[in-house]
Order: sequence, then structure tokens, then C-alpha cells
Amino acid sequence: MSQASPELASLQPGQELDGSYLLLRSSLGTTKNGKPYGTLRLGDRTGELEGRLWDQAEELLAPLAPGMVVRATGRVDSYQGRTQAVLQSLEADPLAEAAAFLPASPVPLAELKDGLAQALSWVSQPDLKQVLQAFFVEDREFAAAFERAPAAKGAHHAYVHGLLEHTVSTARSAKALAGLYPGDLEPQVLIAGALLHDIGKVKELTLGPPIGYTDQGRLEGHLVLGLRMLEDKLAVIKDFPANLAEHLRHMIISHHGAYEFGSPRKPKTAEALVLNFIDDLDAKMAMAAAARRSAGPGHWSEYHRLLERFLYVGPGPLEGLEPGEELPPMPEAQAEAAPQEPEASEAAPRPAKRKKRPEPPEDQVPDLFGGSGQGEG
Repeated sequence: MSQASPELASLQPGQELDGSYLLLRSSLGTTKNGKPYGTLRLGDRTGELEGRLWDQAEELLAPLAPGMVVRATGRVDSYQGRTQAVLQSLEADPLAEAAAFLPASPVPLAELKDGLAQALSWVSQPDLKQVLQAFFVEDREFAAAFERAPAAKGAHHAYVHGLLEHTVSTARSAKALAGLYPGDLEPQVLIAGALLHDIGKVKELTLGPPIGYTDQGRLEGHLVLGLRMLEDKLAVIKDFPANLAEHLRHMIISHHGAYEFGSPRKPKTAEALVLNFIDDLDAKMAMAAAARRSAGPGHWSEYHRLLERFLYVGPGPLEGLEPGEELPPMPEAQAEAAPQEPEASEAAPRPAKRKKRPEPPEDQVPDLFGGSGQGEG
């Protein structure tokens, strides 16, 4: 992107717009007076901006298509509390590279690659190490695609290196939680599952631009694709333990946690249960962070459709106060010890059970194609 192009995230109402940006989508509408107008969305590495074309909309939009880089001029305005650009001109910029305008992870790539290498080093069990090496070390085409891929189309980590960032974060959470429940979890199985759970997104999503779904992604989804990719690797590994393979398969197909979110089975092992929770947690934390980054003035973000709420983005609870001493690290023995069960006399009374709707029988095939938006996220 040209240095003369102002970053979209920095634009404020009243500023002039003159720069090159990625055209994410566009459409034509008609005013009450029958005059055509254009609605479009521009993007760069810092964010997105709605645009309006009130003059020559048909003529200017006709030669353009989503995924092209366009040169836009106009003025930044505010309409119903939302920042938008009223454009005066719009044309293709053939000298610009579309990939340069895609948003990327805020974490430096070198740091993410180091994080992946560290997570791989945590798995020393020979069979698990062999299957991880087959993906992330020996399969250079997969490793390169995994490094570039987004983690979703728009829900969370929807940018270059997003899948790598999400996977590294999930693996770190897996290691931390495994240390808290040593008697209930196999740490290396949980970490391996965290590293493998989203491998299907390499085939499900395309960087475009803009980011979208492949035909395979729409028809099968990343859980099914990831399962098939795992099977391909296991097929060429001699004498891979059948029971371990079954546990890895289950973690991949159950990590969305529920039928309505696209999982053909709910988590039924301790490792699969924890993986579902940490995968969902990392996705939601990324959504909250993105909402804070894109929030305008004031103390509240725009309504977040997936989180189903407004998010507070005002001063932090300790902002302006004297900092306290940092908590000392937990002793190693304490960090790895299982949490103690409360005495019977101290245990909180259990809440009354709510009546639950009956679940479908195990042999009933769930609808993998009609799930909610989270199922495709």
C-alpha cells in the first residue's frame, strides 16, 4: 500500500480520504427518487470502512469486483454514529498487490513461529511426536499454508497468520490446564489435540482476498476435512496405536462442543472436553479484543452479534490507581498439584436441576450443513 494512503483505522469524521484500499464488497441500490447509488466496503491491514457513492455509481462500480485494489477519494463522515466515507471517485489501482492490504496478526510472525516450535517441543511421546512432525515439519506445503491461513472468515483471528496465532494460544492454554489436573488429563494428548484441532481450516478457508470459503469448506467444513487429513497421515505411519488414533479423531470432530455448532459428536473424553472449552475461550477473547480495537469514542463497543452483547471499552478497573505488587509465580509443586476437593461440610449446596430437553440418540445423524454461524467459524 502506498505511504500516501491513510490507514482506515485512523480516519475520523471530517478528514479527506485519498488512498488505495482493498474492495471487500459492493452493491447498487436506488434512492426514493429512483437514482442509483453505491454501497461498498473498503479494507486495509488496520480495519474496514463503509463507503457510499452518490454520483456515477453504476459507471464507477461496473468495472470493479471484490478482491481488487481501488483508488478512492472522498470525505470521511459520520452517519447514525457510524464512520463512513462519501466517495467522489473510485477506480482500479492495477499497480497495487491485493495481499498487501489483508489484515495480519498483531503478533509478529517470528514470535508465532517460535511459539509453535515451543509447543511442538512439549510433546515427547513418540507416537504423538511422529504425527505432529508429519504435519508441521515434514509436510512443507501444509506448514507454509498453515502459517498463512486465517482462523475464520470473520468470527475470530480472521487475518493472515490468524490460524497460527489461535493454535499457539490454544496449545499454551492446554499446557497450563493440564498442569492443574494431572490426575485427570493426559497433558501430551491434550497439547497434541490443540495443535491438530483446526488443521482442516487450511483447506476450508482461502485468503482471497477477501477471506472466504473454498468449495470443500462449504461442503464439508474443517472438522471433516481435518479428520480426513489426520487419517491420511496415520495411514502412512507404521503401527500407530489404534486407541490413540481414536482419541485424536474424537478431539477433532468434537471440538465445537455441540451438534448445533457442527460437531457430529459432543466431547466425551476429558481431553476433548477441555479442548472445546479452551478453543471457545480463545475465540471469544479474540472477538472481545477486536471489538475493543474497533470501538469508537465512548465507553461501549458496537453490538457484537456473535457475543450477543455490547462490550465495555472504557477505563480499566485499575486505571489511574497505584499499581500493586505482581503476584509471585506458583511453586512448581503447587502449580502441578490437583485442586483439593472441598470438605463435605464446606461444599456449596447444589442448585436445583433444571429440566433438560431430551438429547437425540447416538445413532441419529446431526445436521452438519444447517448449523449456526459458529459452526462455520
